[in-house]
Amino acid sequence: MFTDLIEELTTLSATELDAVITEAELAKRATETRLAAAVAVVSARGSFRNSGHRSIRTYLTGTLNCSGAQANKIRRRADLINNHGTVGDAFLAGRVGVDQIDRLATAATHPRAGDQFADFVPILLEQAEQLEYNDFDNVINHFIDRADPDGAFDNQQFQQDQRTASVRDNNGAVAVHACGGSPQAACEMTKIFELAVQTEFDTDCATRRSEHGDDALNHPLPRTTDQRKFDALHHIFLAWATVPANGTTPDPLVNILFDHVSAGNTLFNHGLVEDPNIFGLPDDVFAAAAKDLSKHRCQTSTGTSVHPDVALRALIVGRVRRVVVDADNVVINLGRTQRLFTGKARDAAQLLVTTCTHRGCDIPATLCDIDHRNEWAGDDGPTDQANAMPLCGSHDRWKHANNIRSRRATSGRLFLIKPDGTTILPAGAREPNWAEPPPNQPALEESPGESPFEPSAVPNPTSESDPWAHVANTVEYGEATVTIQPHPDAPHLYWFDGQDLHRHRG
Repeated sequence: MFTDLIEELTTLSATELDAVITEAELAKRATETRLAAAVAVVSARGSFRNSGHRSIRTYLTGTLNCSGAQANKIRRRADLINNHGTVGDAFLAGRVGVDQIDRLATAATHPRAGDQFADFVPILLEQAEQLEYNDFDNVINHFIDRADPDGAFDNQQFQQDQRTASVRDNNGAVAVHACGGSPQAACEMTKIFELAVQTEFDTDCATRRSEHGDDALNHPLPRTTDQRKFDALHHIFLAWATVPANGTTPDPLVNILFDHVSAGNTLFNHGLVEDPNIFGLPDDVFAAAAKDLSKHRCQTSTGTSVHPDVALRALIVGRVRRVVVDADNVVINLGRTQRLFTGKARDAAQLLVTTCTHRGCDIPATLCDIDHRNEWAGDDGPTDQANAMPLCGSHDRWKHANNIRSRRATSGRLFLIKPDGTTILPAGAREPNWAEPPPNQPALEESPGESPFEPSAVPNPTSESDPWAHVANTVEYGEATVTIQPHPDAPHLYWFDGQDLHRHRG
């Protein structure tokens, strides 16, 4: 009986319950794989017709008593594992979940990108196993955008062309609707709205504090969350009418991230550079990087995928903030000169992630603390981006209370490590390929000036040995001039700001 099961589980420890949940999830994945495999055989034989069904979908809805939508998911899973055996192996072994399999199935059946899916199965499977679902969803979107660049561009251009908005008086109540536009506009408007809502929240907190003093937390805020959102939007509208005549453009709100392959190819396609391999890397290294989707990025810092052509247009003519270096090209690497991640150091630490580093936490990175991976006090941890890890307040405290460390994988993702050396992984996932030694193991000593995070190790950008020596300092794009400059801290990314194209370099 179910009550007996509950009584049995209540006697288990927290660790034992974790094991029960993991075991049940792996069993479910094996069962779903078996179901999909059986459906694949039924579909291939056409035996669903023996029961009077005209399609595998109606066969499944009748046999399983499920919805049509669920039947279609099962059918697509069957087709996926039948056509790609390695996906079936990973599903049966429990290394990837049902949601990841469904997302892979949509990529495999994409009308224009699907024919390239087989070439990327190994990479996509690795990402499905290691990444949280939302991050993996972005990888699939990126794969489709790159495999079908014309379709991705057409879709973003369509949204831009079809943008619309309306504000109506509906019997004394306002109705606001807006849709379409560019990824840049979406990020700007979203950010402005979030800032306005936060201001309304701060106002309510101040009002409650002024009314109730030290007893403020025992009283509700004057407005509900929905009311604050409405008032925030109203104030945004009023701000347009009250901006001074000499008002200046606000600081940029959007960061667009390019990896070296996407940036090089985009600049090359538009005639801005003579060779897409602007690093001067060996051909085999560049070709390998081009195939590794996990290293490709063309998106906003909030994870919104942006077509490279749309990004280049926005970056040259739009308001896109320079990241990691300021207007005077000052390096943000603060070393041991500052205890806390503040200002631009905080912004840079939050740039490459969208949520708290703790797996499963969806608190936005913009609301997180920037924690030192290696402690400032005990481990002499520097205040630089290699040692930065966004954590929400509760997980920051949990990390310190439980002596949790971290370790970076070759994918760039940080994984949390328990005191016993166990990596915190989702059910069924294997250990990733590590880019760092175990956290309790000292790193290999480096000669002075050779650390990839020491600006002194960067060659003179005018040196003949420098990989950028063959790249023009400036290139023309219409009436705009784009300046290309190297940066010492990391090897894989570019940042554009409308005039300058900035690249981290190690």
